[in-house]
Amino acid sequence: MHALRYHDAGAPVFRSPRLGWRARVDDDEQLVALARTGRRDAFAELIRRFHRDVRNVALAMLADPSLTENVVQQTFVNAFRALDQYRDGEGFRRWVQAIARNLIRDELRRARRESGRLALYREYLITKLDNHEAAQERDEALRQALVDCREKLGGDAVLALELRYEQGLGFEEIAARLGRSGAASRQLMTRVRIALKTCIERRLGET
Repeated sequence: MHALRYHDAGAPVFRSPRLGWRARVDDDEQLVALARTGRRDAFAELIRRFHRDVRNVALAMLADPSLTENVVQQTFVNAFRALDQYRDGEGFRRWVQAIARNLIRDELRRARRESGRLALYREYLITKLDNHEAAQERDEALRQALVDCREKLGGDAVLALELRYEQGLGFEEIAARLGRSGAASRQLMTRVRIALKTCIERRLGET
């Protein structure tokens, strides 16, 4: 795994334990206790252990790799600052994922205010996030539903989705890549969004 170096204005910096300190602590609670004493290497080990879990939750909800990384980094910065609020025995994974969900919900609401794209889908996700009961199981179900539904789209639909929401291309650029007109590309994206939303809702309704 690449070195972890998280920072923002005035925030702490965490380096990967592989650069120096080698974790010999198997118990996450012990690592939390060490991190509370100021051991940033202990917290860097917690990041290493739970980075993938947090990223999976964020990526499934946001479908934007760049935005996902920002949310993941802020999640661990917020977690470090709030270590004194962690209740022993609560489970660090569950606790840090709850922090991530709060940030994701805020980001979805911000995006909804700024843009009308996927407004109904974002509202659906926000509603799901508002209820924290069985949140971890729901996160996994949503991630798997998103993966399965994207695979079912196939052909130009998957490519259009990647070009629009992963690469951030405009409709004219997408049209050029697909060999379609701009109007045809917009119609395709509308059908893709509806199909994806319908498929995910159906899959989640089956769980």
